[in-house]
Amino acid sequence: MTLNKDLTDVEADIVNRRGSGITTLFDQQIDAAELQLKTASVANVGNLAKDFSLEDTKEEKVTLSEIVKSGPVILTFYRGSWCNFCNAALRFWDRYVPEIEARGSKLFAITPEKIEICREFKAASNLKYELLSDSNNEVATIYGLVYELPKAAKETLSSFGTDVGVVNGNGSWEVPVTATYVIGIDQRVMLADCGPDYRKRLEPDTVLAALQ
Repeated sequence: MTLNKDLTDVEADIVNRRGSGITTLFDQQIDAAELQLKTASVANVGNLAKDFSLEDTKEEKVTLSEIVKSGPVILTFYRGSWCNFCNAALRFWDRYVPEIEARGSKLFAITPEKIEICREFKAASNLKYELLSDSNNEVATIYGLVYELPKAAKETLSSFGTDVGVVNGNGSWEVPVTATYVIGIDQRVMLADCGPDYRKRLEPDTVLAALQ
């Protein structure tokens, strides 16, 4: 089983529950992300990764320039725990934590959601790695990843009982493009994956190969 096979199954389940018209919602969000990426300055392989400090679910500060000193770091940006695709991806990544750590690396997932939401999701999913709360999408912004969910998506998600502005803690429906980076001990990007389609993600096996 691969991550993207899991995500295909997630999509099929959503369509089965919500009807085929839900795919329009997917397309609108992908279009918004694609528009952002057309003009954004995103991190590419060889670039110096921009430094940041965020709090984890234990409310401890995690600073990129410090954590890379002990080995390569995997950063994966996700939209939020409300996103079924992100949920599946985060749980799938958890299977790889022992192998990641065996290679002297660490995995962190970054989201605009409030710390308490991150803490609840981490506990409910029994994740073995940390989630970092990126308040106001400050880090996602310097990485060129932020876009606002389109009006139709807001209306549809609200009808499902999902209020992204509330879980983000600031009323904003801005989210990051789903992206994954491997940052080396020199703080340079070793591997970069950043695409508008949140239904497709970088495979963990590809990341492990980069860490060898």
